[in-house]
Amino acid sequence: MADTSGHENGSWETFQSVWTGRLFVLSFVLLGTVFTLQGVGVLRFLEPAEVKQKPVRSGGLRCDEPVWSLGSVDSVKNPRLSHEFVLVNESKETVSIKKVHSSCGCMVADDYDKELSPGGGTKLRVDLQLPTVPQRVRHDLAVQTETGILPLEVVGEVAANSALFSVPAVVNFGIVEHGERCERTVRLFRYDFSPIDFVGIDSNSELVTYTVEKMEDNGFSITLVIAVKADDAHTGYFEDMLEVITSNTGNPSFLLPVRVELIASSEGDQ
Repeated sequence: MADTSGHENGSWETFQSVWTGRLFVLSFVLLGTVFTLQGVGVLRFLEPAEVKQKPVRSGGLRCDEPVWSLGSVDSVKNPRLSHEFVLVNESKETVSIKKVHSSCGCMVADDYDKELSPGGGTKLRVDLQLPTVPQRVRHDLAVQTETGILPLEVVGEVAANSALFSVPAVVNFGIVEHGERCERTVRLFRYDFSPIDFVGIDSNSELVTYTVEKMEDNGFSITLVIAVKADDAHTGYFEDMLEVITSNTGNPSFLLPVRVELIASSEGDQ
């Protein structure tokens, strides 16, 4: 009888190799599909679930709708939002609101009555500054009275928008000698991958001169090669802001942080 074990082992190894390769390719296809959907704005964060309001009580106060649900917001078109929580004194005594604590400096609560008589109520106005970066939003408010703290909540999502961002986020030229020319590559994107109509960069700095030496545009991102030449009259560590200017409406410009340390040239020290 012929020995077929080698043949069988070879077939099994071939089978494993083929399917491993297919699964590897499939994983890349799926990953590419995800990024493509993100690029065209089809795939976003999971939509926030519908908020079921449940009244909260504390410190003599009651709020029947303690959650402000933002839903999905374009923070470029709507950078600031406001909302009013309704607070009711359900106790038999006057309730004094001592302070309203916010979990984020981007959220301010004001314009409310500090003294509530039994059965009385007030509207608590909340102003919220949204970030441009797409992300989940969750902030807390704590209404402090003499006998307790009433919790309130803000939830939602900042959707993909036309705001610009760069990779890297900061252009660091490192150490540059006087008279030396240095280059750094930066890629610009919009969070919703919409086109960028680049015009130029601007800086008010008198210490260094920035120029765009090269630009590549692939439709949804722009690659810039930014060059810097140090001024011989200044030495030290400097931080600057380059303004990236576009002709797009709505969100035309973007501030790009720059860091550089200027030193005297080695030839000048000799």
